[in-house]
Amino acid sequence: MEHRQKFSKSNQEITEEVIRRVTAFDIGSSQEPYIDTNHRRAGVLLPIRIKDGEVFLLLTKRSKDLRTHPSAVAFPGGMRDESDQSDVDAALREAEEEIGLPPSAVRVLGVLTLGVTLPSNIVSPVVGIIPEDFVPVCNPSEVEYAFYIPLKMFVEKGNVLEERWVIKGKEHTFSTMNYTHDNHTDKIYGFTCSYCILLAAIVFGSDGNGNYWTFADEMQNRLQLYFHYITSRVESKL
Repeated sequence: MEHRQKFSKSNQEITEEVIRRVTAFDIGSSQEPYIDTNHRRAGVLLPIRIKDGEVFLLLTKRSKDLRTHPSAVAFPGGMRDESDQSDVDAALREAEEEIGLPPSAVRVLGVLTLGVTLPSNIVSPVVGIIPEDFVPVCNPSEVEYAFYIPLKMFVEKGNVLEERWVIKGKEHTFSTMNYTHDNHTDKIYGFTCSYCILLAAIVFGSDGNGNYWTFADEMQNRLQLYFHYITSRVESKL
């Protein structure tokens, strides 16, 4: 798959442009408006690396021994605990535990529209810029490996596919993408793929067909509708 299209700007100019675009989609405080619900809260980090004129996203391959979502491709992050003052804190703490990323090394840009994962977890997707030379040190009990993927791939025509899966007797449509790297081929799907697409649409402003900005707005609206649909029907597990 061809994915080497770059910004024709310096890394600093790219960084400034990414900051401008992401902050325009920041929902503000990650504690609002659903902190008073009974749903469990979580935070995940969408770590952006800007290197050699290209924007990358850092993803992880979850350990096959984990109880939930084993061997899935995911963002660093996890459930909020009592030590966390916000979902952002949870995302940063978990990222340090999983891949050795110090919270002080992350420039947090904002929180995208809230998401939901089964059974009833409300997830804050926290976007942050990390150092271009950061090398993940994975906690083997949680992460099998981590890898960088060019963010542009998620809005390049033909890379993302739609698959229909039957879950508990109901058919659902999910965005998926296969990515080959370092002798691995990983399928990125579900929550992770959806927010990769949203972030790419925000950063690059296009769906790969020249449709600028409206695609990011439409993707955000789709995720908001899905969020409200699920949270209005899923009984809290607390």
